[in-house]
Amino acid sequence: MSHDRYANEILSLRLLEKSLIQWLVEKVPENVRPSTYHSFPSDRWLLASALQKCIRRGLLEDTADVAIALFSADREYAWRRLRVIAVEDIGLGDIHLVAAVMAVAGKRQVRDALGDLQLFVWLAQSLAAAMKDRTACDLLCWSEFSPQVASVRVKLLKLPLQWEPLALDGCAPMWQRLTALQLLAGFSVRTHAGYRMLSRANSEAVRRVVEALQLPPMVAFAALKGSGTELLNVALPFAYLLRDAAHVRPIHLVELGLHAAPRIGGFIAPSFCKHTRVGLRALRMLLHGDAELRGMLSQSGATDATKALGLALFQVESGLLDRVEDYAPKVRIEAERAELAHFGMTDDAACAALRMLLIERLPALNKARRTAWAEYLAEAKSSGELA
Repeated sequence: MSHDRYANEILSLRLLEKSLIQWLVEKVPENVRPSTYHSFPSDRWLLASALQKCIRRGLLEDTADVAIALFSADREYAWRRLRVIAVEDIGLGDIHLVAAVMAVAGKRQVRDALGDLQLFVWLAQSLAAAMKDRTACDLLCWSEFSPQVASVRVKLLKLPLQWEPLALDGCAPMWQRLTALQLLAGFSVRTHAGYRMLSRANSEAVRRVVEALQLPPMVAFAALKGSGTELLNVALPFAYLLRDAAHVRPIHLVELGLHAAPRIGGFIAPSFCKHTRVGLRALRMLLHGDAELRGMLSQSGATDATKALGLALFQVESGLLDRVEDYAPKVRIEAERAELAHFGMTDDAACAALRMLLIERLPALNKARRTAWAEYLAEAKSSGELA
């Protein structure tokens, strides 16, 4: 790319960012109501989980309450989490809103000028009200857990000069193109000690790829400005290509009954997922007391019963969306298969049977969650975490 063309690209991004911020100036209300319904503990992992589940289910009032609590507990973490939620759960469902989150999330002075808390709560509620699209996340999950992708990634790590051409190769499988762009963006893998970097970020190469794909401005902006989203941002261009190539218009599906989730300690029950202390404890309680569930997991080949159960729970409860654009069902199915296969569950029939049994066990799970919540509160009070 020539220097003049590169400078023009930077200028266009800045102008788009400026227009997004001006849009927020005009949209954000001056005041938000205080959170008066519940006094939440300052457990940011639980609050972040609750915020994401409320946004997924379109629960505007709950979203406001939890957003205020999370912001009060750790506002910079709250903004980092909102960026991830925006790309993971809304994506192309409302890319203008996602781009607006990216435009302000890392700009504390701009946020302060707009009213940081008001802005955060308004954006969180706007995400809850938006059409949802998890295709970028599904692509990323597929690439993270598929052995086929891992094998290709190992080969590509030895061939860095092929990453950019492969990302742009319209004849290559989509997952190979995404893998190449991930490597260009800087790819790390989880280890027991944290993360290990496999490739360093090449922001100019990423920019060249995004520009060459000729994406709509908002998609390009979110892809380039979406750092800190665990590489969800680099999956957005390929989600768009899938959407653009779909043989039918995206189907808008509406999930019914998502507003009726039981409450535990002021949180909707799906907030207690495997990524929270209470949720993990409740899953272990359920497993300990349910021989049929343990047997089904064992027969299906699960190498880690708790983690496999947590993934199945996501598929039947915590990952549900109130309104969703559906244009890449194969990607979603393959992502779910790859995740469960990572823990030894490769039989589709066995996985389906597990999901059906888990739906039947949701009342028992919620009972375990209530017990785990009571234990959590007692422990937190005795340790001084709660007054």
